[in-house]
Amino acid sequence: MALPLVWLADVLRAAGLAVVETPGWKERTASGQQPAAIGVLEHHTATYASYENPAPTVQMCIDGREDLAGPLCHAVIGFDGVVHVIAAGRANHAGKAKASGPNPAGDGNTLYVGFEWDYQGVEQGPSPEQHGAALTATVAVLRHLGRPLEAARGHKETSVTGKIDPGHVDMDRFRADLVTKDQEDEMTPEQDAMLRRLEHELLGPRGPEGQIQGWQTAVGPRTIVAMLVDLVNDMAADNQNPQAAPSAPQNGLQGPEAIKAAFEAMPADQAAPLLAELVRIQQQRQPAPGA
Repeated sequence: MALPLVWLADVLRAAGLAVVETPGWKERTASGQQPAAIGVLEHHTATYASYENPAPTVQMCIDGREDLAGPLCHAVIGFDGVVHVIAAGRANHAGKAKASGPNPAGDGNTLYVGFEWDYQGVEQGPSPEQHGAALTATVAVLRHLGRPLEAARGHKETSVTGKIDPGHVDMDRFRADLVTKDQEDEMTPEQDAMLRRLEHELLGPRGPEGQIQGWQTAVGPRTIVAMLVDLVNDMAADNQNPQAAPSAPQNGLQGPEAIKAAFEAMPADQAAPLLAELVRIQQQRQPAPGA
C-alpha cells in the first residue's frame, strides 16, 4: 500500500525546485497513524550549514536521534535551496500541536507535512536560497492539499513545549511572502514580462545589487514617480501661496521646467509611454462639450 505523501517529490519538482530523492523515501515512515496533512510545518535542524556543506543533517533526519526515531521530517531544505525528500509516511517532526491559524490542535505528525531547513537557528539564520526554496515548496504543497496559505505554520507556533524554530524567521512575514509567491506563480509569462517592463519604465534600471536608482536625467538619478511627485508638489505650493517667492531652482531649473528637462533627457522609448498616459489623463479631465 502506497504511503500518503508519495506525490511530494513530483509536486516540488513541478514547482521548479531542485529535488533529491533519498533512497527508499517512498517506503519510509515512522510508526503510528499515517498523516492526513492539512498544513505545512517549518523547522530548523539546529545544525550549522554552509554553501560548501549545505545539507549536513539529511542522514540524521532519516535515521533519527537517540531520543527520537526517524524519519524526523518529510524533506530537508538545504542551505543551497536543494530539497532532499526523505519520507512519504509519518515523520516525527511535530509532536503534540496546539491550534494555530486555521489548523486544529492534535497530533502534529498527522496534521502537517514537515520541512526541516538545514541551518543552526540561533547564531545562524537561513540563506536566501533556502528561504526562497521554503516559500516555493510550501506554496506547492498547500496548493496540492487544497489548503489556504495561512495553514503554513512555524513549529514555534504549534509547539506545547516552547520550541523556537524556525529561528530568524518571522512567520507572519513568511506567510505574507507566500501570498506574493502564490500571486507570482499565477501570472502567465506574458503578464510577468509586462509587469517587469512597467516596473523598469517607472523605476529605471536597477543598480548592481538590485536597488532602485532611477533614470539618469538632467536633474540627477530620478524615478518617474519621484519626478511626478515633485511636479505635483510644486504646483500645489504655487496654488496655495501664489504671492510667495519661487523656491530655489535645482540645477538652474525649477518646477515644470525641471520636469520638462528631465523628460527630455530620458530615452524616448521610456518617456513616450508615460507622456501618452499623461495626455490621456489630461483629456479625461477636460469638460464635456456644452458642459
